[in-house]
Amino acid sequence: MFKKTLLMSGLALAVSGPVMAAQQTTAVRDNGFSYSYGQLAYDRWDLDNDVDVDALSAEGSFALDEHLFLRGALGFFDGDYGHNGDLDGTRLSGGVGFHTPLQRGLDFVGSADIIYDDRDYDPGRSDDEIGFELRGGVRHATTEKLELSAGLAYQDLYDDDLGVYGQGLFKVSQAVDLGARVIVGGDRDTYGVFGRYNF
Repeated sequence: MFKKTLLMSGLALAVSGPVMAAQQTTAVRDNGFSYSYGQLAYDRWDLDNDVDVDALSAEGSFALDEHLFLRGALGFFDGDYGHNGDLDGTRLSGGVGFHTPLQRGLDFVGSADIIYDDRDYDPGRSDDEIGFELRGGVRHATTEKLELSAGLAYQDLYDDDLGVYGQGLFKVSQAVDLGARVIVGGDRDTYGVFGRYNF
């Protein structure tokens, strides 16, 4: 029930974003959010088929203009594959994103990423897959120091999964942020923390 409620809330956010932009009467050109940054992250993945892993990743984003940005990430993960042994691997992703102001302090943000996942199972078995992830949601300047984001995330990698994501970002300084994030879906529940440097 909790997951269904979160999925419906995320769907409402993702669908209402473009509608809100179309109905906007007061033009806001830029909310001042940074879309150029590098960050280091730790995540815990609880995936379908009893996959539980810890993941470390280096991620980045680079703004191309006032609406478009490039995204990329390289991650390494290690953990358990149910009662069948250990699992470790590498994940590489890259894509493009779009953002536009909806109103003062609120952006609609969407992204599309291609994902390459390479897994090694113990003993001596490996698997790899190329898939994608689509996201759509909002980014909000909740206070002067705190940003909150939420929306829908659809991933097709080994299997397809629709979920909702949420993220909180605390501004330590003008250049440095600390954050926490979560994804709740049908086949995956992930949560993590990260440190970000804006440039």
